[in-house]
Amino acid sequence: MAAGDDVKVIGMWSSPFVMRPRITLNLKSVGYEFLEENSVLEKSELLVKSNPVHKKMSVLIHGDRPVCKSLVILE
Repeated sequence: MAAGDDVKVIGMWSSPFVMRPRITLNLKSVGYEFLEENSVLEKSELLVKSNPVHKKMSVLIHGDRPVCKSLVILE
């Protein structure tokens, strides 16, 4: 899909809350870029900018619009 070129998922590979959106995107054949966070304590600037209130993963970014929380992403 051409729209998948600008889809990004931010999270840790071991988090079940990050795996939900990744599995769903794979099932729907949507291409995405996975941006892995290395530590729970040290948040990247992109994560803080995308989810400024809670600063938690998972975050899906489509274009310039972030969508937070895995269940909201699935909808």
